[in-house]
Amino acid sequence: MTQTDWIQAIATCVLVFATAGLAIVAAFQDRVRGWLTQPKLDVNLKLSPPDCHKTSLKSITKEGVVVAEASCYYFRLLVKNTGNQRAELVEVWAAELKKRQADGSFKTVEEFLPMNLVWSHVRRVLDSISPDMQKFCDLGHIIDPAERPKFPMEDNPKLGVASDKAILSLDLEMQPFTMSHLIPPGAYQLTLKVAAANAKPVSKRLEVILTGDWYKDERKMLGEGITIRTL
Repeated sequence: MTQTDWIQAIATCVLVFATAGLAIVAAFQDRVRGWLTQPKLDVNLKLSPPDCHKTSLKSITKEGVVVAEASCYYFRLLVKNTGNQRAELVEVWAAELKKRQADGSFKTVEEFLPMNLVWSHVRRVLDSISPDMQKFCDLGHIIDPAERPKFPMEDNPKLGVASDKAILSLDLEMQPFTMSHLIPPGAYQLTLKVAAANAKPVSKRLEVILTGDWYKDERKMLGEGITIRTL
C-alpha cells in the first residue's frame, strides 16, 4: 500500500468516526433537550368563584328554546402547565371513585364508569396548554333539588335520595344511562389522571364531602353544602 493509500484510508476512518460522533452528539442533545424542555401538568381546585360558583342550568332544544332551567352550582378544576413546553392534546380522566364506609375505610364504587371530564366551554380533548398558562376543566355540578325532575339525566330514583337533598353530577364526556355520574350524599375520594400526548400522566386525588343540603346562598353552599379538596 502506498503512502497515498494510507493517507486516504486514515482520512476515510476519520470521516466515519466524525460522522458517527456527530450522530451520537445529536442524539444526546435531543435527549437532553427532551429532559430540559417538557410540559408539566398540575391540578388545583379552589372552592370559591370563579373556579366554583352559582349559575343556572338550562335545557335548550335545537331551535334554541329553553324548556327547563334551574339554579345550579358549578365546580371546576384548574389545570396548569408549569413546564417550558406546550402540552398537546390534554385530557383529564376520572379514574376511580371510592366511598367512605361506616368503619371509616374507603371502598371502590363498582358502578362508577371511568371516563374523561370535559373542558369548560370546549367539551372535548383540549388541543393544548401553553407554558405558564391554565385552563378550567368541569368537575361537576349540583342543581336545585326541587328542579331535578325537570332534567331526566340529573335524577336517579335508585339512589334513594330524598327529593330535597342535593346530588353531585360529574361532568363526564357523556352521561351514561347507568347514571353512574350521579353521586349521592356521602364522603368520597375521586382519583384523577391528567395527561397529554407529550407529557407523563399525573395522578391527583380529591376528597369530596357532600352533605346533601342545598343552600341558595353561594357562600353557605360552598362552605357547608359541599367541601372539595386535593389530598
